[in-house]
Amino acid sequence: MTTAGATRERRPGRPRSAEADAAILDAAIDAFIAGGWDGLSIEGVAAAAGVGKTTIYRRYPSRLDLILAAAEKLCEEKGAAPDTGTLRGDLRALADSYLRMVAETRAGHAIPAMVAATAKNTELAAAYRSFIGDRRRISAVPLARAARRGDLALDADPQLILDLLVAPLFYRTFVSREPLDDRYVDTLVDAVLRAFG
Repeated sequence: MTTAGATRERRPGRPRSAEADAAILDAAIDAFIAGGWDGLSIEGVAAAAGVGKTTIYRRYPSRLDLILAAAEKLCEEKGAAPDTGTLRGDLRALADSYLRMVAETRAGHAIPAMVAATAKNTELAAAYRSFIGDRRRISAVPLARAARRGDLALDADPQLILDLLVAPLFYRTFVSREPLDDRYVDTLVDAVLRAFG
């Protein structure tokens, strides 16, 4: 067998380029932030990432697959669920991680674009709802630990606790633009604890 023939046989199984993976997802995030769902095209992402369209399609068969992978990458910037050893510490750390995410990562720009896009696209809305459900299960891990320690009632609804903690943060960030200082976050955490204490 010739060297060229051996190369041709190995090519389908060659490892994907981590640099290309990162470039594609970064370009998709930037395109989505700039133009929303309608502004996200495989052609535009390929050009920005410096790859061919087929390189993207091998990884992500559709725009929906691409944007969900990009959203996953954005969530990685938020960090893992906290484990401080106390319910109050975990709630405060969760609040801080959400605030860092919206203030210091690209997610703060992508979230409003996603809200607008899901309002107009039912397929995207359904996929994103499932995606958020997975993220919320991760965020609820500290609450399950607190229940096992006896710091939280076993019948406490973790999804309601997350709603009560996170919704005011997002409302102030994206709607009212009121301050989100340490005093407010402490007050919010204490209110959630009182509701479930």
